[in-house]
Amino acid sequence: MAARLSKAEAKALGLPVPAPTKTRREASGPYLTVCRTCGEEFTTMAAETRHLVDTHHARYEVIFEPEAT
Repeated sequence: MAARLSKAEAKALGLPVPAPTKTRREASGPYLTVCRTCGEEFTTMAAETRHLVDTHHARYEVIFEPEAT
């Protein structure tokens, strides 16, 4: 039978406690998406995720901007 323990309970029992994992998503390079429902633009994945949670708009378009040479 499995038991669920909080981190504090596991620590008190002397069990190893795993280090927290990184949960925030990061984009490499420039990031720009647009909500297809309302047209709002996002420059970070975190802002896009907040918009999705708040509005339940699920269609986003990635905007590619050509790099200047």
